[in-house]
Amino acid sequence: MEHFSGSDHPTVYHGSGENGSPATPLPVAGSVETQVSEHVRALLGTPRMFALVRDDDEDGAEVVAYGLSLPGGDAATIGVRRPTFGYWTSAQSAARRLRSELIWLEGDGRLSTS
Repeated sequence: MEHFSGSDHPTVYHGSGENGSPATPLPVAGSVETQVSEHVRALLGTPRMFALVRDDDEDGAEVVAYGLSLPGGDAATIGVRRPTFGYWTSAQSAARRLRSELIWLEGDGRLSTS
C-alpha cells in the first residue's frame, strides 16, 4: 500500500543519510556551529516538544498528535493516525480542542518533570 499524504504534491524527504538521518554530523561543543546555535537560543528561546494523549475508556490511551511549542507561545501539531497539521495559539489550546492531555517531552523523548 502506498503512503497517502492527502496532498497532490510529492513527499519531500529531508536529510540524505540513511532513514532520513542528517547528512552531516552534529556540531561539536566549542565549534562555530555550536556557538551560532547558542546565540540563536539566546535570541529566540528554545522550542519544546509535546504529545497529546487521549484516554478513551474503551480503547485505552493513545497519542493523537505530536507537537512543538514555539518560543513565542504558538504551537504546531502533526496527527499520528491521519496526516493532519494544526497551528494553535498554545499547546494548551491544542490539547483542549483535540480533547486530549498535554504531555511535555524532553529533547530525547522522555517525559518532562516540570
